[in-house]
Amino acid sequence: MRGIGWASFVIVGLTIGSVFAQDATRPPTLAANARLVRVRVGSTGGMCGGFGYCDNLTTVEPSFVVSQLTDAPNKKKFPDVKAKRAITKREWGNLQRAIDTKALTALPQSVCHAAIDLPCSWVEVESGDGAKITVFYDSMNPPAPVAALLRQIPFVAVAIPVR
Repeated sequence: MRGIGWASFVIVGLTIGSVFAQDATRPPTLAANARLVRVRVGSTGGMCGGFGYCDNLTTVEPSFVVSQLTDAPNKKKFPDVKAKRAITKREWGNLQRAIDTKALTALPQSVCHAAIDLPCSWVEVESGDGAKITVFYDSMNPPAPVAALLRQIPFVAVAIPVR
């Protein structure tokens, strides 16, 4: 009898937790005309095998871009690298025009599952009111709204000299 009570308690607890978890994963709403303040594009290599950098991140804001390579297993050979440069209003404007916030919000929301042979890639768009859209995607086949944004990143990214 006592086991049935505990089992019922666990089932009810898991059900309630599941309801709250589903509510917490609803995609954020970002207005179509929101004032964007930050765009981040990154990837992580999961179980990186020591052949270089495992993580890369490019952060673009209205006046600058920062690129980072981090988390190499061999820090002596591959120390963390960070480079920053100013960007023009035109570059920022071109990047903003490439972002379809409505389409990004409509994409399925998932979590990052980095694997040994496939990195976990994401884009994050943040507005001035703090609302964010984060989309994880297959780096070999990004969805159309992500691909449009990614096509603009090389035009604003800063080259990082790597040994």
